[in-house]
Amino acid sequence: MGKISVVIPIYKVESYLKECVDSIFKQTYKNLEIILVDDGSPDNCPQICDQYAAYDNRVKVIHKVNSGLSDARNVGIEIATGKYITFLDGDDFIKKDMIEYLFNKLHENNADIAFCQRENVNESGDALSDGKLFKDFVVRGNQECMHQFLTSPSMDTVAWGKLYRLDLFTGVRYPVGKYHEDVYTTYKLVAKSNCIAVGSERMYCYRIRSESITSASFKLKHLDAIEANKERREFIKEYFPMLTTYANAGVVYAANQCTLRLAKHKSPLIEDRTKKDIIKELQQYYRMYELDFLKGSSGIPSKLFSLAAFINLRFTIWIIGIK
Repeated sequence: MGKISVVIPIYKVESYLKECVDSIFKQTYKNLEIILVDDGSPDNCPQICDQYAAYDNRVKVIHKVNSGLSDARNVGIEIATGKYITFLDGDDFIKKDMIEYLFNKLHENNADIAFCQRENVNESGDALSDGKLFKDFVVRGNQECMHQFLTSPSMDTVAWGKLYRLDLFTGVRYPVGKYHEDVYTTYKLVAKSNCIAVGSERMYCYRIRSESITSASFKLKHLDAIEANKERREFIKEYFPMLTTYANAGVVYAANQCTLRLAKHKSPLIEDRTKKDIIKELQQYYRMYELDFLKGSSGIPSKLFSLAAFINLRFTIWIIGIK
C-alpha cells in the first residue's frame, strides 16, 4: 500500500486541532506521513504540533512565518514523500476510514484523483442536515474529466476531501495571497488527469465557523473568486475549447456569490473602492456570460437570481440588502 502524505495547514485553530489530528491517527489506513504546517499561529498550536511529533514518528512539523493557507499547503507539498497526497484544514476532521476509502477508489480504478463528499458540522462537531446524496461514478478520458468537473455537483473545487497522485502537483502550486485559492488550482490538476473516481460517501467533516473566510463580510479579496474563474475560463478556452460555455458560467456563479455578500455590506466604501464601482464591475460579467449560465446545470433559484442581477443589479442588491 503506497504511502500517503496528509498536509494540514494550521493557524489559530487551537480549539479544534486535537480533534483534527486525532482523526488522522484513527485512520484505518496506516501508511501515512502526517505533515503539520504551523503557519505562525499565535496560540498554542505550535506546542500542540510538537507534542504530536514526539508522540508519533509519522508526524513532521514545520514552523514558519505566517503567510497564509496557500503557502502553508505549498510547503507541505514541497516536503511530501508519499506517492499520494491529501489535504485537511486544521479546524476540520475526517471519518476513520476516509483515507482508505479514497485510496481504494484510486487504486481500483487506476485513477489520478479520488473524490469523497463532505458532511457539514457545527462548531461543536455535530452533523448538520445536508442535501441530496450522489452516486459513485468513474470518469475516464482527459476531456470528460474536465467536463464532469465543470458540471457535476459531486465534484467540487476545494482542495480537501480528495486524494491525489502527488506527481500531479509537478509545476502546480496554490497562489499565495489569494482567497479562493483552490479555484485557481484544482482545475489544473484535473487537466492533468485521465481518470477520476468519485465516491458518494460523506467522509470529510467540514466545520462551519462564524469567523471563517467563507462566512466573513464582503472584502475586496472576495473578488478573487471572479479572477480565479476568469483565469480558469482562459485556460479552458485554450486547452478544452468545447467546454468554454461551462467555464463562462463559472464566472457568473462567482459573481452571484460576490453580489450576495455585497448586498449585506452597508457602507458605500469597501477599502479603497466604492460599492458603486464594484457593482459596475459585476455588471459586466453578467452581461458577458449570463446566457451561458442559464444554459448550465445550476439550479433554478441560482438561475433566477442571476437573471434578476442581469436585468437590474442595483435593484437586486437593494432588495437583498433590506432583508
